[in-house]
Parts: sequence; C-alpha cells; structure tokens
Amino acid sequence: MEPIHLFEKAEFSKENFVPKQIHIGDAGAAVLICFEPGQTMPSHPHPGALEVILYGVEGEGALVVGDEEKPFKKGDLIFCKGDVPIGPKNSSQGRFIVLVTLILKQLVAKG
Repeated sequence: MEPIHLFEKAEFSKENFVPKQIHIGDAGAAVLICFEPGQTMPSHPHPGALEVILYGVEGEGALVVGDEEKPFKKGDLIFCKGDVPIGPKNSSQGRFIVLVTLILKQLVAKG
C-alpha cells in the first residue's frame, strides 16, 4: 500500500463542507472533512463505531463532543465513543481540515 498524502485529497466547496472518503478497510474507515470558514457539520453519533478518532490536520475551529463544545486545531487529537454525538465546525477565518477515523464494532467483534 502506498502512503496517502492528505493535502492532495483535500477538496473545498463554498456551498457546504466536503467529506472525502480516504479509506475503508477490514477494521475501520477514514474520512477527511474539509471546511471553508463558517461551515458546520451537524452533531451526530456513529452507532456502528466502537471509537471515533478525530485529528486536526489544518486550521482551527471547534468540536462539539456530546453536550460540550471544545476548541479544536491543527495537531489536536481526540478519542470518542461511537455513540457520543460529535460535530466539527469552522469558527475561524481560514480553512479547517479534520481527519476522522472510525473503529467499527462489527469488524472488531470478528477478530
């Protein structure tokens, strides 16, 4: 397998945030989410995931985790249970990119 260069996968739209599927494998999936200033992903759970891992790739914004909103920026990493609602948003003047990795329940159970 070849390395994936995340910045080559980044795609932006003035109309809405852009989720780019990066990987779907035997144990999980990864999605790159690209936000222009002011764009928000509604808070939502991932019931099929055991864990959700979010990594700030570029820029800064905020992350709703359950009932809390936390600052989230380049270099930040957070681990959440799949049933906890999460929602990143770009509250800055620049672009914001978040990498979301899902550890899937059904695939972990098979192992």
